[in-house]
Amino acid sequence: MLLALVAFTACSTDRDENPVLSVPADGSFALYAPGMAANTVDLDNSKSLTFKVDQPNYGPKNVYPYTTADFAAHVTYLMEFAASEDGETWSAWQTTDTSSENPLDITIPTSEIAGAVTTALVELGRSEDEFPLKAQVKARVRAFLTSQPEMTSVYSKEVLFLATTSYVLPPAPSLKFYVVGAQPGWSGAAAQTALMYPQGSDVYTYTTKFTGAWDLKIWAEEDMLIENWNAAYGCETDGDNSPTGAIINENAQAISAPTAEFYTFTFDKHHMSYSWTLLENQAPTEYTSISLIGNFNDWADDVDLTQVAPHNWYVEYTFTIDDVEFKFRADHDWGTNWGADWTVSSEAFSAIGVGGGSNIKCAKGTYRFYINDITSEMSVVPVE
Repeated sequence: MLLALVAFTACSTDRDENPVLSVPADGSFALYAPGMAANTVDLDNSKSLTFKVDQPNYGPKNVYPYTTADFAAHVTYLMEFAASEDGETWSAWQTTDTSSENPLDITIPTSEIAGAVTTALVELGRSEDEFPLKAQVKARVRAFLTSQPEMTSVYSKEVLFLATTSYVLPPAPSLKFYVVGAQPGWSGAAAQTALMYPQGSDVYTYTTKFTGAWDLKIWAEEDMLIENWNAAYGCETDGDNSPTGAIINENAQAISAPTAEFYTFTFDKHHMSYSWTLLENQAPTEYTSISLIGNFNDWADDVDLTQVAPHNWYVEYTFTIDDVEFKFRADHDWGTNWGADWTVSSEAFSAIGVGGGSNIKCAKGTYRFYINDITSEMSVVPVE
């Protein structure tokens, strides 16, 4: 009997003191719109909106108070938006990128909201030339325990407001595209040395002195690695030297520069188009060498890059110390050097160099380094 009583007490204690996870129902907690949402929100001329939300109840059933603190768990909040013009036909929900762990301060850049509303209105049949547009916008929060997003997701009540926006695409991640062609060469290994520089909005550029004849095609990284020519981007007519044109990636042909001069070649992946911009300065400064220097080599022994196309430099190098700081410099001299307030990562792999700028930072590991000494564009790509 004594043993049974001990067992009963232990079980009762477990039930009373150990919380049981309970995922609340959708719409069981409130979302509060910012004060400015009482009027029509001009997404083009405001910086951000701050929403507040009641904390969802993940506590044990039939016990008060219900707090996530019972679980020592963090809740993540993500905003979602849908749009309608007539208040009857609504788009699908569009998720924004910014998240928060503070239910009293979910601040979303209006650029993200504008991207979500634009995507929603395009889904409903609107075209780019019809913007700016006014729409009814619904907002809701998706909440979930950070460690268990799939099992614990729940949606708040919805709030409604009016907004106007220009045509704004959601921020697109910078992908990796490479030039293959007369420079640096017609192979995957050669293309790997000629990374295009991301400009935002799914636009990429490469600046050099082109040959003016069958200059290039473009490879996405995954196709470059296996030399998949069928997926290369180019033009419809082989050797087309038009100043602008359409991009295709099925049986694509080589694009030629209008003349054998210095150009910036621009690839707009979103609109599947290309253009050539002739440089005003056709005699840029020539350097004998571009190199890496930093704390990894005691700021002394330069690591030289190779010039793979005029004024475009490349090297692969491994840092063996932690907390690396480095810069690029020309001709092994501090008279011309490039730095940036930049910490390299797999997402942040490109920056614009600043003459005499800050030391660039990165972690130990192997990287591919790219720099254009005309535009000061730099990329440092971690090798997986």
